[in-house]
Amino acid sequence: MNVYRIIIKKCLGYKKGEKLLIVCDGPKLKLADRFYKNAKAVGADPVLMNMPARSAHGEEPPRAIADALKESDIVLLVTSKSLSHTASRKTASKKYGTRIASLPGVTEVMLKRAIPVNYNSLYRSTARLARILTKGKVVEVFTDKGTHLTMSIRGRNGFSDNGLYTKSGAFGNLPAGEVCIGPCEGTASGRLIVDGSMPLTGRLKRPIEIIIKNGCAQNIPVPQMIPIVKAIGKRALNVAELGIGLNPEAKVTGDVLEDEKALGTAHIALGNNRSFGGKISCPSHLDFVFLKPTILVDGVKLKL
Repeated sequence: MNVYRIIIKKCLGYKKGEKLLIVCDGPKLKLADRFYKNAKAVGADPVLMNMPARSAHGEEPPRAIADALKESDIVLLVTSKSLSHTASRKTASKKYGTRIASLPGVTEVMLKRAIPVNYNSLYRSTARLARILTKGKVVEVFTDKGTHLTMSIRGRNGFSDNGLYTKSGAFGNLPAGEVCIGPCEGTASGRLIVDGSMPLTGRLKRPIEIIIKNGCAQNIPVPQMIPIVKAIGKRALNVAELGIGLNPEAKVTGDVLEDEKALGTAHIALGNNRSFGGKISCPSHLDFVFLKPTILVDGVKLKL
């Protein structure tokens, strides 16, 4: 099964004559070229743009890339650092209707494992949980390892990343398969035990504790985050997202892009929450994946 063509034809719904752009950086050029060749094979006239790798997730791309996003019908972001939460990506999606799939850090092994899924089933499961989150007011999260978090989601919308980005302005990650929401600023509190994976480090050999109070992490969970926090300040520690993995084919391997989609996981992100209807804007959004969550919305346990 050709996963590149699944993404181009089914996930993004390419139609003859549409402008298809592939954005990559040096570390992902070889993989981006595979997308380019497969796009040509299905009849597209693709453009491949190679930019310098960004230094952090959420850092804006060069101006030429930002302009090209707005002028395209379909975009594949095959990069080593995520452009998902950049103003350039959001403007292209929301204002210009560009359909965009972001694949930060993706590998061919990951694609072959987690792309061939039942997208109709994934659509139903993500939509069901997104509706519950949208209607909810308070979330509690527990794990046997010691996680206990509470947060308000009143007035916030749940988002379903189902892998089908065929409507104008649609956006999501590939591999897909999560539902997520941005907690209200200043409301998340408790203890998070991360035992899956973390950005900047990968798969964890032993759990890491993050203490959260008034919507912010009180400790820096990984030394590699110290320069990010020094540069950005408290906004980098904002609890930006609660996400729930629903992809039955994804596995926890140490690559957060796939790990956060794996069925049986959840994640808390720190940093930018503007993509989730929040108020915190900063050039960082880092996801911390933990295993076997129990999640209650207004006291009712979610069926995952």
